[in-house]
Amino acid sequence: MKLGVDTSVIVAAVHANHPMHVPAATWLDDAFSSHELVVAHHSVLETYAVLTRLPAKYRLSPSEAQMVIHGTLHGNAHIAPFDSESVWESLDAIIAAPAAGGAAYDAFIIHLLATAGAERIVTYNVREFRRLAHEISVSEPSDL
Repeated sequence: MKLGVDTSVIVAAVHANHPMHVPAATWLDDAFSSHELVVAHHSVLETYAVLTRLPAKYRLSPSEAQMVIHGTLHGNAHIAPFDSESVWESLDAIIAAPAAGGAAYDAFIIHLLATAGAERIVTYNVREFRRLAHEISVSEPSDL
């Protein structure tokens, strides 16, 4: 199955101090061999932003964040394609969701993953993703 993976799962999987680290990392490792994974480019950048802005005790340096993200995803997951013309289709999808404010980013990720052929999106933000996702299933890692 082709699965889209959201930022919330990636952050939990790569940060050892995250409360969901063990189940997220275990699920992601298993999913690399049992599913085709796709990640939105926005989620890669969002993961970097989260890891480098955590409270000081847990914050990763830019090079550490880059290393864990690249080491985890590169070669194990596809990046959903996006080009300059896709922005207009994405904006239409965000409006149709409907999403406004910060939810627009989740709708954008949903659209990119669905367009890339994901059959399901895996996230810890299930409630919000289900509210916005009309054409694709949404679940937590533990549901698969």
